Amino acid sequence: MRIFCLALATSALLCCARVEAITKPVEVEMNNVDLHLQEGVTLHVRHLRGAFEAAAQRNVPYLDDPKSYSVVVESGVIAIDIASLNALMTQTLAGDNSNVDNLKVAVDDKGNISQKGKIDKGVNIPFDVKAGIEATPDGKLRVFTKSVKGFGVPMKPLMKMFSIEMDDLLKVKPGRGVVVRDNDLILDPSLLLPAPSMRGSITNARIEGDAIVQTFGNGAVRHLSPPPVAKNYIYWRGGSLAFVKLTMTETDLELVDADPKDAFDFSVAHWNDQLVAGYSKTTGARGLKAHVPDYNDLKR
Repeated sequence: MRIFCLALATSALLCCARVEAITKPVEVEMNNVDLHLQEGVTLHVRHLRGAFEAAAQRNVPYLDDPKSYSVVVESGVIAIDIASLNALMTQTLAGDNSNVDNLKVAVDDKGNISQKGKIDKGVNIPFDVKAGIEATPDGKLRVFTKSVKGFGVPMKPLMKMFSIEMDDLLKVKPGRGVVVRDNDLILDPSLLLPAPSMRGSITNARIEGDAIVQTFGNGAVRHLSPPPVAKNYIYWRGGSLAFVKLTMTETDLELVDADPKDAFDFSVAHWNDQLVAGYSKTTGARGLKAHVPDYNDLKR
């Protein structure tokens, strides 16, 4: 009887340990990574510290399914170039999601965000908006209007005279990651970006060249322990993580850029192709370190 009770207690403890390993978020660190979320949409991760959390009713994040996990950003600096932003906005505003057609976003020579397109209000109204960008108090992006032209004529004085705001003209369906508030656009990256969902509090935003640079949290570099020694990498630690046909508990997985001369070009959808083209080594701590080529090198 005593042996049976001991076996039962041991089994319960092991079961609890497995459940804890499954439910515990997987910590992640990235450095100098070009993260391809989908064709035409790339995030330039200068550095990131956060966690992968299971989503879509999965017990553990599964790297082969971007909808099975979300990335919670605690601290970091991430840029999105204007070409990627244009691709995102085109998808978000397409069809009956909004009354905006042919939106094109650019950065002018004064560092303003230029937005040109047409608003369908019975007749097509061409518009040209100059705007700046900043973080909102609740951690989103605010594109604030500096000037508005319609049919090539300054519209802000007329809009003020007739008490008309941009949200009276421009309409976007809820849940698309874009909200029109007075004369400003509020962008929510957690809804705007394709899977995997990326959540975090943006504390600063600025224009650098042809990109919008966002700071999450305090933006400080915080290394996992033990810290990586590579220049460009993605590093997961702790919890449980599934990939290909494997599930790693007490995760210790590092993807290292095989060509560190430029950013680590990583594809969310095709990362297994990169894994196949590289090589892996088991570490002394029973972790796995994979040296993989850049995704854009694979395509060539």
